Amino acid sequence: MKNTLIERPSSEAAPANGNHMPRYQIYRQARAGNYMAEFKTDSAIEAVELFAVMSPAYDGGPIRIWDQREQRVSASVLWATEKTDFGFHVQSRTNVFHDASLALIARQLQEREALRESVRQDTRASLTV
Repeated sequence: MKNTLIERPSSEAAPANGNHMPRYQIYRQARAGNYMAEFKTDSAIEAVELFAVMSPAYDGGPIRIWDQREQRVSASVLWATEKTDFGFHVQSRTNVFHDASLALIARQLQEREALRESVRQDTRASLTV
């Protein structure tokens, strides 16, 4: 019985060619309309950190996190045009997370950055005295 073939379901089988597709991919849309893959990772934290600071390819251009495993958009950027007091039109960015776990990571990263900024300000204030 040494030579019997043990079959495994395809979901358990390792890819034969060894290519690994990272779970999260960040895409930016070019002005021409095509999406360009900018960053790929298996880490949700890395994906959210980079997504939060990534600039669009053009003013108001879409940015998205694609979840390869779920085959769906996990986060996207919503742009709104606002008019300043001087009459200029500016784009304001809102990050929209369609995945609750990524939204939680983004909230934790914001809290961490707020704490970091508070410590920086306290340090500056103590050095000026």
